[in-house]
Amino acid sequence: MNDPAVTTVWARAFIDELARQGVEHASLAPGSRSTPLVMACARDKRIRTWVHLDERCAGFFALGIGRSSGRPSAVITTSGTATANILPAVVEASHAGVPMVVLTADRPPELRGTDANQTIDQRAIYGSFVRENLDAGMPSAEALRGVRTLACRAMASTLTPRPGPVHVNLPFEKPLEPTELSAEDEAKLRKMDPLGLDGRADGLPLSAVDWQPTRVPTEDLKKVLGVLKGSVRGVIVAGPTREPEVVGPAIGLLARATGFPVLADPLSGARFGTYCGRQLVTTFDLFLRKSLVRMALRPDVVLRIGGPPTSASVLTYIHEYRGIPQVLIRSGPWWRDHVEAASHVIHGDVVDFLESMASSLCDPSSSEWCTRWVDLDRTARAVLTANSEEPFEGKVLAAVAGSLPPKGALFVSNSMPVRDLDAFGGGGSKAFRVFGNRGASGIDGIVSTVAGITAAVKGMEVDATGETQLPVVAVLGDVAFHHDMNGLLAVSKYQLDVLFVVINNDGGGIFHMLPIRDHEPEFTSHFAAPHGLNFTHAAEMYGIRYRYLEEASMLGEALGDLLSETGPRILEIRSDRAKNVRRRKEIEKAVCQAVVARL
Repeated sequence: MNDPAVTTVWARAFIDELARQGVEHASLAPGSRSTPLVMACARDKRIRTWVHLDERCAGFFALGIGRSSGRPSAVITTSGTATANILPAVVEASHAGVPMVVLTADRPPELRGTDANQTIDQRAIYGSFVRENLDAGMPSAEALRGVRTLACRAMASTLTPRPGPVHVNLPFEKPLEPTELSAEDEAKLRKMDPLGLDGRADGLPLSAVDWQPTRVPTEDLKKVLGVLKGSVRGVIVAGPTREPEVVGPAIGLLARATGFPVLADPLSGARFGTYCGRQLVTTFDLFLRKSLVRMALRPDVVLRIGGPPTSASVLTYIHEYRGIPQVLIRSGPWWRDHVEAASHVIHGDVVDFLESMASSLCDPSSSEWCTRWVDLDRTARAVLTANSEEPFEGKVLAAVAGSLPPKGALFVSNSMPVRDLDAFGGGGSKAFRVFGNRGASGIDGIVSTVAGITAAVKGMEVDATGETQLPVVAVLGDVAFHHDMNGLLAVSKYQLDVLFVVINNDGGGIFHMLPIRDHEPEFTSHFAAPHGLNFTHAAEMYGIRYRYLEEASMLGEALGDLLSETGPRILEIRSDRAKNVRRRKEIEKAVCQAVVARL
């Protein structure tokens, strides 16, 4: 039987099975060895292909799609170092619990270790960062059903109660170009294994795995309710969650049932919207920096939901009160509590558990405790309002959050933007999704992640309520933007509706928050690392509309104009690192002084 034709059919069967399982997107970078997979995707009308020239961009683009949709997309690479370029995206997907199927094309197994061109041992290149490392073996007529089963296994592994990336290594021998079976060989294969050749006639996967969230046992619910009994000074700390759009409302139910204040991370789903009402506290990151305030707000129980919050102040608060009952509620069957404070760890369906808790509580805590938190929050917000005239980077995040319309999406980069949104971004009644790469918290791949999120939104322009999805806005620093400028190619090529707000402070602003700032001249040259760049020429090269602000005083007008437009846009805002740090410290000091005076 014609081997090239078998390769074509084999690759087609594998991709067909992924499509039957719901894979709708494939990100790829051109390469020779991956030809059978790429051609199978390109000719499958169920799969949208997104072509990148950089494997790093392809990986983070797939990550963005998975983060936005909750469904895995495929990323395809050729052999050799191309596979290694996917690793940063795989690490983030692993730590953030984002499903993704990584398909690496490979040279025949006998070439490993022989110095053959573009050949490395890539079978387990992603190590422990993937849920499974799977090797497909060489294509054969006898393995058609097997390769379909392999696709089903990959999908089952990426969508377990602990979602994350899965690696499938697929070796191919030349010739790689599509070759159709002869009528005679096709008839032979269909007679030998019709299911392997054509798949199930009803269009369903060969083996579908439907992972349902694990319900928390009633005994665990009773234990937590017992912990809450008699508590009057409870605090709800809501960290980043995988499904903020459903977890946020559930947190609101729990807040009303307990009467506890809610310290909600921007990525929790509870920060923006009306879910927590007057119990929502938004300036906690600022006033909890003061040890006197933390002492005055000693809780008797802490309910922690989701991942670790962005706020270092909250983490300090949690750590200082390790001696009191702390209930950590998370999805997924794994232990994560780096502050070592949890007295009870609950794993399972977070929404179901929160709703069950709320329905079981009929006597909310005294309002005096929550009122105290809300009063301090109001005091802190008054200080922020009084200090709103002089621009600084925190004001940029507040302005963006305030300008974003409901149903929009906001992505905040790591380093300072996510911290500034947490500290200065407030909350509000408008419900919009907030994204961030908080799994491993790197600054790499930000542009491509945002592009993937936007692509997923573009693919479902009308949401479940029948309302049109609005643009994606991404706020990132100059270093993060520079790190992934290659990602702008996809943004421009596919005319994605995204506004990049780039805060350019000429280097690494976050290092000014660290003690190393006092060690000159090494600090400036080796840590802050000023570059002297602006991004007007990058915008011009990619054909993206661009606007530059020398300072943030004109930010409101610029945001209004750009949010009314569509397509790719870049708004670059100049910021002075030293001035920004001074202004930030002044505001933090004023907030803490005002809050201490209210104690």
